[in-house]
Amino acid sequence: MRRRLLWAFLIVLALSVGGCSAAKIYADRHFYDGYDSTAPLNAKASEPERVERTVEAFHQQTPTRYRKQRVELEARPGERMPVILTMPMEAAAPVPVIVFLHGSHQDKEFVEEICTPFNEAGFAMASFDQYMRGERSVKGGVLTMVTAYRERCWKTVHDARRLIDYLQTRPDIAHDRIYLVGASYGAITGTALLAQEKRIQAADLVVGGGNLRLLSKAPEVRRELPGWLVPAAGPLLAFIIGPAEPLRHAPAIAGIPVLMQNGSKDGVVIPEAGEALFAALGQPKELRWYPVNHPDREKNGEEVIKMLADGLKWLKDQDLKRG
Repeated sequence: MRRRLLWAFLIVLALSVGGCSAAKIYADRHFYDGYDSTAPLNAKASEPERVERTVEAFHQQTPTRYRKQRVELEARPGERMPVILTMPMEAAAPVPVIVFLHGSHQDKEFVEEICTPFNEAGFAMASFDQYMRGERSVKGGVLTMVTAYRERCWKTVHDARRLIDYLQTRPDIAHDRIYLVGASYGAITGTALLAQEKRIQAADLVVGGGNLRLLSKAPEVRRELPGWLVPAAGPLLAFIIGPAEPLRHAPAIAGIPVLMQNGSKDGVVIPEAGEALFAALGQPKELRWYPVNHPDREKNGEEVIKMLADGLKWLKDQDLKRG
């Protein structure tokens, strides 16, 4: 009797494990499915307002000057996505636009700290609250947060594509001059976005990297983890968000010009991870190094602002080829 019960238990266990494994394989294979460009946007935009003030960005006092609109659109049925759109103060013709993907701990409002040089150079900038951040924050237990973290990867890609759908409905935006700036997590998810979204003409990936196991070994990442979790961090990260691994998507970007800007002292996206992503990218590509830690942890704000200025100059050069 005991032997029969043991065999029954083992069979049920094997079937459960097999079923879960099959479900995981299927879910991973269809990770980025579901984007629908024909779905209604149901967008609502506020009246433009003029913004002129001083903000602190990277420990530097910076004057800002731009026009701003708050936009809400439907990412998926029943799921609203808030967006901040900043524009040049004066623009006589449709302007090129930069989709800005913020970092893992930032919100859409961060774009207002950095947008003025881009707006004054003639670009619009648009940034949305990524899932789990800002107005789309998530609360719950460990399982809820792990599930949300996995969903955030594909939702960020889909949401950026929906934002582009919206931007192409606006007469004040040049529909064929759309660019991407992704910072940190935004550069990592931006890699998958570029592989799927061919309306983007060029991209600046700021402190981005690839190889999830390498990324989990970063000293400042490990410092924030419980000691017992450190040895399993790499395999666990790969298991949860393996389909979002940037190295999987990088080769499909070939043909889209990409600038990578990385910190040689970065303790979050370590240089080895940046090199791994750069090696996996197709041409045309360029990698520039700066003597900084991760930008939100770098005390020398002037060097971070120099990175932004260099990225802006590169984007202006790319736009001149298309304008």
